[in-house]
Amino acid sequence: MPRDPRAAMLDMVIAIETAVRLMGERSQAEFEADEENHWAVWSQIIILGEAAGRIPSEDQSAMPEIPWSTAIGMRHRLVHGYDSVDWGRVWKTVRDDLPGLKTQLDSRLGE
Repeated sequence: MPRDPRAAMLDMVIAIETAVRLMGERSQAEFEADEENHWAVWSQIIILGEAAGRIPSEDQSAMPEIPWSTAIGMRHRLVHGYDSVDWGRVWKTVRDDLPGLKTQLDSRLGE
């Protein structure tokens, strides 16, 4: 049975909130030096991308403002390239991209 798109979007929001909270106010250098923290944040981005992939394509098409392929693609890169993660890119994603994505998802969930 297909998963409810709203439930998957809520999973995305929770993963974003958790990643942002875990990273906190760390600088990029602090984040990269904290192995336990960067793997914890990594796991939340994996969850985010996995949940995005559970949204049916017709629902994704109805929400073109949400970067579905980017979220899913980053999950794939992190999972399959676990041995060569660009931690600076992960830090930048959490700091710069995830708050805006959360706003977009919250807006859709509020409808």
